[in-house]
Amino acid sequence: MNPLPKRILVFRIGQIGDTVAALPSLWVLRQQFPAARIVVLSEIPAQQTHLPPEAVLPASGLVDGFEKYPGGASLKNFFAAWRQLSRLRKEGFATLVYLVPSGRTKRQRLRDKIFFRLAGIKHLLATQGFTENLQPKSPDGSLIPLPKEADALLERLKCDGLPVPATGQGCLDLKITEVDRQRVKDWWRQKAGPRPGPNGWVAICTGGKLTSKLWPWERYAEVGRLLIEQHGLFPVIIGGGEDRAVGEKLLSQWGTGLCAAGELTVRESAALLAGARFYLGNDTGVMHLAAAVGKSCVAIFSARDWPGIWEPYGQGHKVLRFDVPCSGCRLAVCDQDLICLRGIEVQQVYAACVEIIKENATLRKD
Repeated sequence: MNPLPKRILVFRIGQIGDTVAALPSLWVLRQQFPAARIVVLSEIPAQQTHLPPEAVLPASGLVDGFEKYPGGASLKNFFAAWRQLSRLRKEGFATLVYLVPSGRTKRQRLRDKIFFRLAGIKHLLATQGFTENLQPKSPDGSLIPLPKEADALLERLKCDGLPVPATGQGCLDLKITEVDRQRVKDWWRQKAGPRPGPNGWVAICTGGKLTSKLWPWERYAEVGRLLIEQHGLFPVIIGGGEDRAVGEKLLSQWGTGLCAAGELTVRESAALLAGARFYLGNDTGVMHLAAAVGKSCVAIFSARDWPGIWEPYGQGHKVLRFDVPCSGCRLAVCDQDLICLRGIEVQQVYAACVEIIKENATLRKD
């Protein structure tokens, strides 16, 4: 890595949570190579609700551009991939930072390595340090927690000699702009009428990309009622347009609150979240955005995946999870009537919210 690379290609795929998990590694790269042109390569979203890195990352100060490639196996995509390879060769990237998800298989990694070598990239970083067993179990069959994805990516950079922050200490700065903040101020102003009271407001997200990760909305209705009645908190629903119907149903039951679902961009949503008392919701992109802007999360997790890896980054979060015999199923659609999620009771979630409220109140006094 001497001399310092002038053009760096970062390969990172996924959606909001995946991009937030890569933030600490991207900031390490920017700090180590301040003069380099850093470009992020990611797949073309398969659906409109799938949001790419450019929807999340700051427009300046961290990365300098974005490249796209078509995902999926088809003859059309095969030829598109070769055209992409030609473009990358012309760009003259000398270094690739391989920030693919930890779950990338050996076969996929070998295929990727061959592709990037053919693109003329000589130096590959973050290709070592993969945890080969992503489904570890104790002798009794219980799931062994995995490192958080953000820390796993940093560890792979560390394998190449780059200095990285301590576990859980990576930088999640989204560089929210004044334009983003002004848009949020305008949004509040447009809603004229119900506004947060003196006790502030709570961000709630009842949605998610997989039905196997959705805690029943009726239980959110009950927790929200308790937060409103017992703590004077004003509820604001955050998410995508697909979350709006449930959000409006909740507001109707509560008789108060606002629904921002589908009304703000990802970065505007992050700017909005920065003003919340805390986040309450499912394991989804909004949760990762809340953690990125320093908000404590009461995060409700199904047991479909291994504990640890996708929990909100940083300190001060409350993660609720109920393990069952089928934990680790990794199903997108549950075939067991969501027994792991239904095992998480309303009072448990409410108690976690109360703990966050008390802890935050203590921090403000200090």
